Amino acid sequence: MIAVERHGPVRAVPVANEKADTLKPIINRLVDNSAHLMSDEHRSCLHIGRQYSAHSHVTHSKGEYSRGQVHCNTAESLSSIVQRARIGVFHYLSKSYLFRHLNEFSFRWDHRVPVTTLTTAGKEKTVMKPILVKDMLFLCKRQRKYTCTYARDELISSVSMFCGSRSR
Repeated sequence: MIAVERHGPVRAVPVANEKADTLKPIINRLVDNSAHLMSDEHRSCLHIGRQYSAHSHVTHSKGEYSRGQVHCNTAESLSSIVQRARIGVFHYLSKSYLFRHLNEFSFRWDHRVPVTTLTTAGKEKTVMKPILVKDMLFLCKRQRKYTCTYARDELISSVSMFCGSRSR
């Protein structure tokens, strides 16, 4: 399960299943009740979203991937990073170590650097670039957490959320 604040931190947690009873306590722990939750049409997310100040969702099954500011593409982009790492780097992510991999991906996401560039049309565009590995190791050492886990107790206040895996 991935919860991410737009232009902010990400929280990725392995879950046993995608049922509302499993997801609800995790989401309650990670997301502030005043957040505007955004998700896909996953049934569990629709049920959980009622307790937050606002909940909007997109309906992927009808070809809707965004509606104005409502989308869960931010969270889905981290999911694609995890999938690419599984295919290209790790080849296998065991359940017992999945939380460590998710911590690493979350750390890398939270420590990206915004770089402003110009598009071919001449408009400014901000792209988030990863930091160099040597800089990442320096951050880990500075935080005295050599496994790249770090304190992330603060709640996410505005959330784009992705509730589970879908095959397309």
